[in-house]
Amino acid sequence: MQTFSKTSFATDRILLARITGAAPACAKLLGEADRLRQLDRGGSGRAVAARLAATLSRAATTAAFALEDVRSGDLVGLTAFATVEPEEKRATLAPIWCIGQLDEALLVSHVAYLMTRYAFEVLAVERAEVHLDWRLRRSLDLYTSLGFRCEGRLRAWFAADQGASADAAVLSVIRAEWPAIADRQRRVLASEDWRGRLPSDRPP
Repeated sequence: MQTFSKTSFATDRILLARITGAAPACAKLLGEADRLRQLDRGGSGRAVAARLAATLSRAATTAAFALEDVRSGDLVGLTAFATVEPEEKRATLAPIWCIGQLDEALLVSHVAYLMTRYAFEVLAVERAEVHLDWRLRRSLDLYTSLGFRCEGRLRAWFAADQGASADAAVLSVIRAEWPAIADRQRRVLASEDWRGRLPSDRPP
């Protein structure tokens, strides 16, 4: 039986709830796969639900989280760490999946802050990184405004069932930068400036 355990990692809008156990409790979201949107990808033909299920299956060795709206208590999405490498002290953030109940820029801003906090404060890594579809320029701008540094481009990183694979941008935060970046992220979250600034990267 899968359970959501509350953690102290929350903002005024989003709570991370650690997912433990097997996958059935996420059946509602998986069953609504037509509503799920993976926020780091462009037009891939690969099944969103299949990628989500694969990430959740690794939750015991990484960490997966339900995303809850603090104000309503509703489940609004899922995320995880795609990989955690203790020997190298490195963690890779998995995609954020949402079901469209919150503004995407708001969700990404709050979740990116909480996940980087978790990486440095709980997993005690030296480096946290995320891979974003290179074509999603507004998403890249949002992450860089949160202090992530773009280090380059990986060719054909995101596979598609049909057509060419998509390149990925590699963005990272390292421990030495984290205190200053955490302050920067908190200022971004406290400001209203970002609202509506970044339209969705959703393909037409």
